[in-house]
Parts: sequence; structure tokens; C-alpha cells
Amino acid sequence: MRSRKSQNLLQGASILGASIIIVKLVGAVFKIPLGSILDGEGLGYYSTAYSIFSMIFAFSTAGLPAAVAKMVAEQSVRQRYQDIRRIHSLSIRLFVIMGIAGFVLMAAFSPLYVWLASDNQGALWSVLAISPAILFGCMTSAYRGYYEGLRDMKPTAVSQIIEVFAKLIFGLALSGGVLLLANHQFESSGVVFGHAAATEAEMRHYAMPFAAAAAILGVTISTFVGTLYLMLVDRRRSDGITEEDLRYSPRPIRTRVLLVQLIKIAIPISLSSIVINVAQFIDTFTIINRLDDAFTAHPDQMLAIFGGLVPENLLAVEGGAANFIYGAYAGYALSVFNLVPSFTAIFGKSALPNITAAWSAHDRKATWVNIQSVIRMTCLIAMPASLGILAMSQPILSLLYPARVAEVAIAAPVLSLQGISLIFLGLSSPLFAVLQGLGRADLPPKFMLVGAILKFVVNWVSIGIPEINVQGAAAGTVSCYATILILSLIWLHKITGFRIHFIRLTYKTLIASILCAVTAYSLHRWVMGAVLGEGGFNTLLSIGCGALVYLAALLLLRGISKDDVLMLPKGEKFAKLLAKYHLLG
Repeated sequence: MRSRKSQNLLQGASILGASIIIVKLVGAVFKIPLGSILDGEGLGYYSTAYSIFSMIFAFSTAGLPAAVAKMVAEQSVRQRYQDIRRIHSLSIRLFVIMGIAGFVLMAAFSPLYVWLASDNQGALWSVLAISPAILFGCMTSAYRGYYEGLRDMKPTAVSQIIEVFAKLIFGLALSGGVLLLANHQFESSGVVFGHAAATEAEMRHYAMPFAAAAAILGVTISTFVGTLYLMLVDRRRSDGITEEDLRYSPRPIRTRVLLVQLIKIAIPISLSSIVINVAQFIDTFTIINRLDDAFTAHPDQMLAIFGGLVPENLLAVEGGAANFIYGAYAGYALSVFNLVPSFTAIFGKSALPNITAAWSAHDRKATWVNIQSVIRMTCLIAMPASLGILAMSQPILSLLYPARVAEVAIAAPVLSLQGISLIFLGLSSPLFAVLQGLGRADLPPKFMLVGAILKFVVNWVSIGIPEINVQGAAAGTVSCYATILILSLIWLHKITGFRIHFIRLTYKTLIASILCAVTAYSLHRWVMGAVLGEGGFNTLLSIGCGALVYLAALLLLRGISKDDVLMLPKGEKFAKLLAKYHLLG
């Protein structure tokens, strides 16, 4: 029988997983038309601004609530309810101050930031438009962390869904409106936002900085809406703590002591929470700069590679080609790549309070059960996704962005190589949460620093080589996250003494994942391709068949445990059915 703590992990992951599915589906609906509205140039500006924002936003919306959740979970085990409420009020005040500071600093230093990104001045308006989201993100963190620490994942899940729908509505409406305005100005006077435009291509070039800023303003509005929802939830005091709980709770710890504890926990956790974003942040500073250097030092070679893909008007603008290539990579390849760690991170978020409680109570069995569950469940998603993207990157991108042939041609080879790193990245974030729960929140930032340095060196050296160009970013990502994962596993063994038989835990999933990728690729390339051609229906059918093979292989290999099935809706019924035919591991 599985433990109650393991069940809480699965229930929390189930709630967050359901919300992530909705968020990512709606996010895909947002990204696909956005990619058509902005093209590679606009997405270059959008991604330049979003990369710095995502670092700070991850710091506030992943790290800070994790710190609050950890403290609340610890006090919940001890039934110190007055401390729990005090942590909540303290975190709100602290995070509002931090949010205001982050907003002001990001806005004030935005010219310096875009200058460091190869003087990408077209991104300035986007950076300014998204900077207020730092304030709202910090406010959101305080509320999410509080309820996650109480193992109530619903406020986080619902707020995420509200945010993504707001981003969809406002982001597309505002960016589309800017382009409609620019087109009206072009047709009526030939002057677009103060610049004379002779062709439609020039019109789009002058409009893109403002269209990208309008799209990213939708992100700011969405965080504001999400914050309002959480404030309303909190006003109802739906945390389950009764007046009787407060009356019989021990005398609370002094506010200053709690503040020091919160900061000491928050800083390392916040630093480690940016693991998913650190590679993209480094890419922003290296790809455009090094591609620009390559176009300057090796113009003939670079034009032979990208001359037929980058619009001619951008080839004539300094940094224009580099920004377009970066936009294709960040706006199209990374939009697919980042889906996977978004799903795997939910296991770490859900495991943190459970592992903290088990380790604090010296319950080694429950701690071990949760650690195994995190690794196993993460690999069930990361491994097939990694090998699937490696095999099917070009068909996937063509399916999502059929009108962006040039951008897909640039992004597909990079995404394919990038897929290799998904196994490493997918496991890194959840294992960071495990280390935090074990009281070693100081380790993830150190591991991340090592990986980031390696990523920067590989990027800087390889991207400037014309034959490698932007694909060097994928090599840097693989080296970064493989190193982080190895260090995490080594130290996890040192801290707990548990022998983590990684191969034994995951080899069945790996075999099923290989069969999945081979099936999808073979069907698309040779079977379906001969009958249906290269269209989107072929891609969907091939991926669907690959998924069925993956599920069948898992069942036949008994690679799914009872805990995995119980996480699903009506999991008890499925577990009984599979157990009847001896298909559970």
C-alpha cells in the first residue's frame, strides 16, 4: 500500500498536471497565431525581452513560493498555525517590496540590457512593456507558495489557467491591432510610426518593435488578472485553519526570526528555480552577438547558409539577420522545447512539501518513496518527448507553423539536437526541489553556476563557427543540463545514503521511448509519407501511432507502477484492471 505522503504527492501533481495541460494547450493556441503575426523579426524582439523577464519571473514565481511552501510545510507538521499565518502575511509584504524593486530595476536598466543583447534596440519597447509583470509575479508568489505549503494546489492551478487565457486574449488582440494600424498608415500615407515605408516588407519592419511590445503587454495584463484572483481567494480565508487551531497553537516565532529564515531559504531556492531559464538567458546574449560576428567575419559562408531564408531587407540592416535567426530559434524551436520541462516541473513543485515533511519527521521510507516517484514520473514524460522531438522536429514545427517556411527551416535542426537535452533538463528541476526538501537548497545554485559557465563557453565558441552557427546553442544546452543532472544525482546519494539505481528505475521507459520515436519517424518518412504526403495529417497520425506504441510497450514491459496509475482520474479502476492482467510493475 502506498503511503499517505506519496498519495498527496500524486494528488497535488494531478491537480497541477491538469492545469498545466490546459495552460500549455491554450499557450500553443497563443504561440501559433503569434508566430504568424510577428514573424522571425518580431519574435526576436519578443524573445529578447521575454528571456530577461523569464529569469526574474522564475525567480519570483518558482523560487519564492517554494521557499514559502517549505516553511509552511515545516510548521504544518509541527501544528504551529499562528506561525503559518505569520509567514503568510510576512511573505506578502516582503514580496511586494521585492516586486516593486524588480519592476523599477528592469525598467531603468532596459536600455543597457538591449545594448548587451547586440544592441537590439527594437526590443526596448518590449522590455518596458513586460517590466510591471515582475511586481504582479512577486505578489502571486506569496499566495501560491502559501497554499502549496498547505498542499492545496487548486489556487495555483486556477490562477495559471486564468493567466493564460488573459494572455491569449490581450496578447493577440493588441499585437494584431498594432499591425492593423501600421497597415492603415502605410496604405493611407506611406509613413509607419514616423518612418517612410516604400514596401510592405519595410512597413512590417517598422511595425514589428511595437507589435512585439503589444504582444508582451498581454503577459503583463495576464499576471495582473491572476494576482487579482488570488487576492480574492485569500480574502475568503480558505486555508482550512480554524479559530480553534489558532487558539491551541504554540506561541508564534518572532517576525524577525521568520524573516531571516524566509530570506535564507528563499535566496538559494530562487536562484536554483531559474534552471529552466538559464540556458535561454545565455542564448540571448550569445546567439545574436556571435551570429553578428560570424556575418561580419565570414559573410560569404553565412549568406550561403542563410541567404535564402533571411529576408533581404534584414540582411542589409546591421544585426537584422542575427535577430531574425534568433527569433526563429527562440520563438519557434524553444516554444516546443519548453513544453516538456513545464510538465516535469510539477512533480518537483508537488514533491517539495511532501519530502520536506517526511525528511523533517525522519521518515526515511516516505522520503525514498517520494524520490523514486519523482524520478519515475518525470522520465515517463521526458524520455519519449526527448526522443520524439529528436526524430520529429521538422514535421512538428511545420505542423504548428505552416506559413513560416524560412523560420521552420532554421529552427528544426536546432530543435532536433535540443531534444537530446530534454531528459537532463526534465529531471534537473524536480531533483532541485528534492534537494531543497532535504534541506540542501544551497546546492542547486552551485550546480547551475557550473552548468551555466559550461553553456556560455560552448555557445560562445561554437556559434561563431559558420558551419555550426545557431546549432551551437543546442550543444551548449546539452552540456549544461547533463552536468547539472550528474551533480544532482551524486549529491542526492551523499545526503540520503540511498542507492539511486537510475537505470533500473528508467530502463523500461527508455526502451518504450525508443520504440515510440522509431515508430513515429518510420511511419512519417516511409509509410504515411508515401500515402498522405508531407502534410499535417501525416504528422498527427504518425505521432499518434508512436504514442500508442509507447503506451503498449510500457504495459507489456510492466513499466508503469500502481502509483503512476493512481495519479490519473479514476486511477483506482484503471489500476485494478491493469493488475488483473498483470500489466503493472
